[in-house]
Amino acid sequence: MEKAVAYLVGHPVIFIIAVIVSIMILFSFLKRVMRLFLVVAALLVLYAAYLQLTGGHTFETFQHIGLWFGNTFHFITGIFGYLFDLVKSPKTGL
Repeated sequence: MEKAVAYLVGHPVIFIIAVIVSIMILFSFLKRVMRLFLVVAALLVLYAAYLQLTGGHTFETFQHIGLWFGNTFHFITGIFGYLFDLVKSPKTGL
């Protein structure tokens, strides 16, 4: 890894090309994630309309959905935080 970084720093043209390719990959990923969020939002709106038409408890249902998303997000960020801490400071002697 250190050799790759040293090579990129030593060759600025290749480094700039690598940065541009990385930015393109990042924007492509973010574009797909935004599409996923839009689909999920559309599904939630349709579900709210269904609950409203059938006489369901829309407010309570969306409170439970929001609580579930919050707990899931907290769990996932905890896992990633643990993994980043593990990668950042590996233990010796394993």
